Amino acid sequence: MRHPLRALLPLLALAGLATPAPRAGAGDAPADPFVVHEWGTFTSVAGADGVGLEGLHHEEEALPAFVYDRVKIRACPLRAQGWKGLERAANHVTQKMETPVLYFHTKTARRARVRVDFVGGLISQWFPVTDTFGPPDGEAGAGRLDLRTVPRSFLAWDVDLLPRTEPRPAEVPEVEAGDPWAFARDVDAAWVRTRPREAPGRLGPVEAEHFLFYRGLGTFTLPFTATADAAGRLAFVNGSAHRVARAVAIEVEGGGTRGRHAVVCDLAPGASAGTSASNARGLLDHRAFEAWPAGGSEGMRGDLLKVLVGQGLREDEARAMIATWSRSWFATDGLRVLYVVPRPLVDDLLPLRIDPTPDRVVRVLLGRAEVLAPARIDALVAALAALQAASGPASPDAPAAAAALDRVLAVGDRFLEPALRRVVATTSDAAARAAASGLLGRLEAEDDARAREAR
Repeated sequence: MRHPLRALLPLLALAGLATPAPRAGAGDAPADPFVVHEWGTFTSVAGADGVGLEGLHHEEEALPAFVYDRVKIRACPLRAQGWKGLERAANHVTQKMETPVLYFHTKTARRARVRVDFVGGLISQWFPVTDTFGPPDGEAGAGRLDLRTVPRSFLAWDVDLLPRTEPRPAEVPEVEAGDPWAFARDVDAAWVRTRPREAPGRLGPVEAEHFLFYRGLGTFTLPFTATADAAGRLAFVNGSAHRVARAVAIEVEGGGTRGRHAVVCDLAPGASAGTSASNARGLLDHRAFEAWPAGGSEGMRGDLLKVLVGQGLREDEARAMIATWSRSWFATDGLRVLYVVPRPLVDDLLPLRIDPTPDRVVRVLLGRAEVLAPARIDALVAALAALQAASGPASPDAPAAAAALDRVLAVGDRFLEPALRRVVATTSDAAARAAASGLLGRLEAEDDARAREAR
């Protein structure tokens, strides 16, 4: 079930967090400004006709073991006190709110209380520790969580902010060299350390990081549509009431060895990318994309860096964001659009309150619309039909059929469930539908097994 964004907006009154922190005027800049910068993404998957698909609860890259996770909780001091994670899989996920990180810029040490809400979704992962979050966890054995029953969630931190000039706190956890988590640390911002729990009943250790991190699962649909036709042409429509500053169309092939991209500027409300008198449908022809040279996607990275810095991020923050998502954006085959989510929608979906009020808050979240182009679904249908026709592993054709399916699924496995759902819903090939349904059942069983193992 798809939920229009406007249906979620009345929920904003529940916590009294309807507006972002005000910005200081140009003439009254403080000597020690308190500035907060945030970047993150909203990811969705749609068929070629723009219809959103469920099944986005799978991870693309494993997070470090120290990250708190309501679905797969790690052994931690909270666990010993009876604190539990969600420990069950979620259904009806249509939007993945990914890797928002909050950086704090200050010349002097400060204490800050931070609360973020997620309207229409469940905050499922975070770091550092907090024991202030909602809604409360359900029973692990209660079956799958219907995410449509979670209209809102929140979490809050009470932290000390230490200028970057101070030594790295001992509580900052180690990560392996090259781990994507480390990219977000390569920013000149304050250290963040949780304050000791002093009130009765408060649990958890003191932990530190270079930022606040959170992720979530949602059931809403953003008012933007990306579609693709049989010729491989891409359309992007701004269905919101706000201007979209930039949209970047990307097509990747060969694991990032080949690709194209195009940057579209200033899409007015209701406008389509590339609309002109001779192109009334607003289609971006993929043949007109700027092709990546033999050296790869450096031109694309440079263009995206300009987009992010133009929206208010510092250059080191923008580079950290690009590095974090580099493999997913530039080395994973597929057709996608990255676009700047208008700030009013960000504040509606993720109300943020910080005490004391910062002098300036910059929030740059990109929407990522992953489009299952017709050619991609056709290849999947053919592979599934061949697998079903092989009539079991004993068939001499079974190994070849399985290998063909593996080739189709070699990239973008994170989007396998949405792609299978698309096949079940749209193909007329009964064999392909049967094979897709069987694989969906296996995925669900694997999700449930992982949840049981986490208990």
